[in-house]
Amino acid sequence: MTFTADDLLCATAEIMGKSTYGTVYKATLEDGSQVAVKRLREKITKGQREFETEVNLLGKIRHPNLLALRAYYMGPKGEKLLVFDYMPKGSLASFLHARGPDTPIDWPTRMRIAQGTARGLLYLHTQVNIIHGNLTSSNVLLDELTIAKISDYGLSRLMTAAANSNVIATAGALGYRAPELSKLKKVNTKTDVYSLGVIILELLTGKSPGEAMHGVDLPQWVASIVKEEWTNEVFDLELMRDASTIGDELLNTLKLALHCVDPSPAARPEVQQVLQQLEEIRPETSASSGDDGGAAPSASD
Repeated sequence: MTFTADDLLCATAEIMGKSTYGTVYKATLEDGSQVAVKRLREKITKGQREFETEVNLLGKIRHPNLLALRAYYMGPKGEKLLVFDYMPKGSLASFLHARGPDTPIDWPTRMRIAQGTARGLLYLHTQVNIIHGNLTSSNVLLDELTIAKISDYGLSRLMTAAANSNVIATAGALGYRAPELSKLKKVNTKTDVYSLGVIILELLTGKSPGEAMHGVDLPQWVASIVKEEWTNEVFDLELMRDASTIGDELLNTLKLALHCVDPSPAARPEVQQVLQQLEEIRPETSASSGDDGGAAPSASD
């Protein structure tokens, strides 16, 4: 796909959302192809030379579960645009929470999203040395096959320090921030695993972490119910319809998610262990995740 800056600036655009970093538009080019354009808020990005160095590095990152940065544009008045692939199914947050009652999401789909998100995060941590720092279900996007693609990774490298601490604060407001970040302000692999755990709980419960459940956050709410041994009350009612066949998978995934959101960072697993366990809980999903490196279904499935 090739286009010029003029093509982009002449494209018809509709606002898809706003974030701490800027505004995202869906741009339709004259040939009908679509891209997502993030217009970064001015005054929060690094100087031009540093910005160009970092954005060129981010543009080289390619993985089936990461949203690809395709181009960037720097305008004469200092405006900066990042161009990404457009994801037709939107974010995991809207996919899960803004659907009609007649559009159920089955367990294999939810598990595939969890595994894909873990794979993308593993690649960031181990291959390109990037901590996401702001992983939420709004930053997990879905393509037409419902394959998860993590967005907004590495953007902290383009921003000033002040802008980044603001992002950490926002993640806290949404219920994805590891508890130690209120004091430390320094993200690491374990704070990302906490956020991943919250997303897995979201897939299991069907609840948004932003909804206050009796004044406690989603991990605390789940932990309190599990402690009272009413575990089935935790799961999304849609998933309970198949409880006779997937009950063990749900329970094992719940245990894993609670391990990820352990208040103690040292007790949390690294993302590699999370992915390994998700693949052990449901092996066949990994073969259809769009990732050639996934394990094939085992003979016992």
